[in-house]
Amino acid sequence: MMVDLMLKEQFDYEVQLVYEDGGPKIVVVAVKLPSGAIEIITNTDDLEGKLKYYKVAYDDEFRLKANPAVQIVNFMIV
Repeated sequence: MMVDLMLKEQFDYEVQLVYEDGGPKIVVVAVKLPSGAIEIITNTDDLEGKLKYYKVAYDDEFRLKANPAVQIVNFMIV
């Protein structure tokens, strides 16, 4: 179910849903780099730590706080 939220809010919502369903197995994020290239990152280990990292290190617009030119533009949590 898609909810009309900003991407970071959608991320938080889907994290909550996946934990209600037994926890995440894979986390994939598409990150736009300063060059404009899109990098795909697939996480399969320490998913709880990775999810916390994305929530803390990125602002409400999903821009990296340490370098706002880096932005998460999409994600998938399985």
